[in-house]
Amino acid sequence: MVGPITRSDWDTAETRSDIAAGSVQMGKTKGSAVLSAVKLLRARKEEALRLLPAELRHYLEERVVVASWYPEEDLIALIVACATLLPLPSERVFETMGAFGARNHLEGVYADLLHRGPATRARTLWKTQHDTGVLSVTSETPTSVTYELVDWDHGSTAYCRLLGGYFAEVHRLAGAANPTFLHPACRRVRAPRCVWVVRWEPTSSQ
Repeated sequence: MVGPITRSDWDTAETRSDIAAGSVQMGKTKGSAVLSAVKLLRARKEEALRLLPAELRHYLEERVVVASWYPEEDLIALIVACATLLPLPSERVFETMGAFGARNHLEGVYADLLHRGPATRARTLWKTQHDTGVLSVTSETPTSVTYELVDWDHGSTAYCRLLGGYFAEVHRLAGAANPTFLHPACRRVRAPRCVWVVRWEPTSSQ
């Protein structure tokens, strides 16, 4: 049986100490993102109760308001719990969750952004879901885009893998062939920013 999720599963001692010292801002995320995770956990409530630490179990009972803001660290913990319950290979589970999130956004309320450039898409999608951090495109070639996220202090292995899967799926939806990603820099290990490089196969016209 899988044991309970602990804070070491989704963040780092450095992040926790920085937040406690007030040197970084505790970021928040929109309730719409939280609700997606909570729906799965509520559907498997008994297992979720065993997984979630006591301070997060209220999400299994309380109403999540999609337009409200919730702690980013809570969302990351809920995502880690969801990953434990999903019947997916562990080496791809967070990337698959990120791809699902991208489809949910770009085949739904943000569909018009598929026709915009990568920089506009990145900036708009991030700011609608997060109250800290600035996501930008720092390099663009015919077969790659480099994303940088600054002023965001919640880097974790799980969430950064999810975001990489999200970015790659955004490009697949926009027409890129077999996109993949690298994550060469991460706030989790004290890098000044998180960086993702999304690459895809060239087409015959490139």
